[in-house]
Amino acid sequence: MSFGLNRRTFLRAMSLAAVGLAGAPILAACAPAASTAVPTAAPKAEQPKATEPPAAAAPAAKEPVTIVLNMRTGGDTGEPAIYVMRPAEFMKEHPEIKVELAPIAEYETKAQTMAAAGTLGDVMWSSMYNGYHTRLMRQNIVIPVDDYLAKYNKQKTEWVPAAVEGLTWEGKMRGLPKCCHPSVSMIWVNNDMFKEAGLAVPTTYDHTHADVMEWAKKLTKGTESDRQVYGMSFQIAASAFEYIYSAVRSFGGWEYNKEGTLSQADTAPWWDWLQWAYAAYSGKFIPVPESLPTEGEQGLFAGKKIGMVFGGRWMHNRIVTATKAANNPFEWSIIQAPREKNANGWISCVDTHSATTQSKHPEEAYLLSYALADKRFGELVMENQGYVTARVDDIDTVNRLNLPVLQVQYKNIQMEQTLIQPANTRGAEVQTTLANEVQRIFQGAVPFGQDALKGVKAVVDEILKKPF
Repeated sequence: MSFGLNRRTFLRAMSLAAVGLAGAPILAACAPAASTAVPTAAPKAEQPKATEPPAAAAPAAKEPVTIVLNMRTGGDTGEPAIYVMRPAEFMKEHPEIKVELAPIAEYETKAQTMAAAGTLGDVMWSSMYNGYHTRLMRQNIVIPVDDYLAKYNKQKTEWVPAAVEGLTWEGKMRGLPKCCHPSVSMIWVNNDMFKEAGLAVPTTYDHTHADVMEWAKKLTKGTESDRQVYGMSFQIAASAFEYIYSAVRSFGGWEYNKEGTLSQADTAPWWDWLQWAYAAYSGKFIPVPESLPTEGEQGLFAGKKIGMVFGGRWMHNRIVTATKAANNPFEWSIIQAPREKNANGWISCVDTHSATTQSKHPEEAYLLSYALADKRFGELVMENQGYVTARVDDIDTVNRLNLPVLQVQYKNIQMEQTLIQPANTRGAEVQTTLANEVQRIFQGAVPFGQDALKGVKAVVDEILKKPF
């Protein structure tokens, strides 16, 4: 199923965006539809003088090229700055190109099937965090952009190094970054609860895990069997691999060896992290997943039942929406997640928009992919979606908007190091298994201790031994 950015689609998306992004400006209008009228004949030209050569015939007008953009279902309403506003502006800038959105449910599985069948669009969304884009690069499904960047006088230094490195395969950059977010690198803090507990409101940066644990203990209220308030919340559910990777790196560890062939779960930083997380779990300073209400941890935060919530860029709109809905205002702030002195860089979760090798219009596809990674794109995303992209010059808009959520993100992005990918590109399989095995430790299915992490490593290593 596909649909163009016609006026009805654009206005519907803008209306829905206004509901979820109250107060956000609408910065783009719908691109005009291409005219189908037959031009009238030009007046008869005056005959040239004998001494002049005859005028050359004008080239025939080109038909507009349609570029199909594969994206996840709901992108036009959930991220209108990306899938409505910027494409509308792009079509005004390039009236010879029409952008047609082609949303895909169950995206990664179906897009891979479409690639095998040769039915992909001209540009596709993809992500590096689970190795999916790495697979696309190795299967030659996305095109190298180096020659096009050179042709249009663009530099790879426009984007942060971690994004460029992650998108580079065999010396060529394949795809352009939609974003390069640092995953679970922030904490949302209830300042009023800190003051009531006799604690100073935390400064934005430079805290250790010991600091955060001490705050959590003092913020927690009620008996262990009947907690009224939890000091903090971080995910230990089966989908929590980003929380694991981010935290392990903040203790100085890595997810794999540099070749991506062996898990590092039996190393000292993993044990340091597990002891810290298990202390919070066993002390009941955090809510367990099964105790969370349907509105989630953001709902408990809005209800003043959690003092601190760990998360990534996705958490911000959830917190904003939940606190508005609760209509019980309090002062809150955003700080950087804790890091030890030997911490490694935050993981780089790169999402892309990449021209595909199945496109019949690769240059026009490149132009659209660049428009979904350029400075104007960054401005629209920060103003309307509330997150930083992957551009070095995002700092201009961060400074102009002066919002803490953007400021902390931008600083953390500069501290990123490329996410190591499994050599066999089985990132999704590894991450699901890893999170499940770690959760078994918290649930008591595996005795707590360093041997438990050796078991985690063994299971993950078995997956890493599988073929591409």
